[in-house]
Amino acid sequence: MKKHILILTIAYFIVLLAVPIYMIYDYYNILSSGEVYKVRVTAYDPYDPFRGRYVAIRPEHNELRWGENSVILIKDGNDFVTRVVNNATGAGSIKNFKLERYYMNEKTAPKLEERLLRRNIQENDTVYVTIRVKGGRYVVEGMYINGIAVEEYIYDES
Repeated sequence: MKKHILILTIAYFIVLLAVPIYMIYDYYNILSSGEVYKVRVTAYDPYDPFRGRYVAIRPEHNELRWGENSVILIKDGNDFVTRVVNNATGAGSIKNFKLERYYMNEKTAPKLEERLLRRNIQENDTVYVTIRVKGGRYVVEGMYINGIAVEEYIYDES
């Protein structure tokens, strides 16, 4: 009887470790070999007492803002999304796609909002998020302003 309990306990811990390891592997697999898409966004920095600070983003395409069951992103030669096909299945479709947040350090998120508000009034910047898509899943890779990562952008113009 003790052998059975020991075997079940070991099997339980193997499964318990295998799930997060698979999730991490899947995330990095999509990041390393997924197809790149750039989605133009506007950003602001809300405060949520439970989630902390993050950059809330609003994609220019309403279909990405509110989420659909399945979408296909159509991009131009520069990888920018130009059109979204709703409720589509097949090659290149993404299931449960909803783009609304970009998480970053709590101290840098307010600085980003300040820079975006000040600069968007003065000139028209290109703010976008890059995502990687593979096998119906996606991962947010980074956020950029005029081709510069937001983390670098904040400190370059201090």
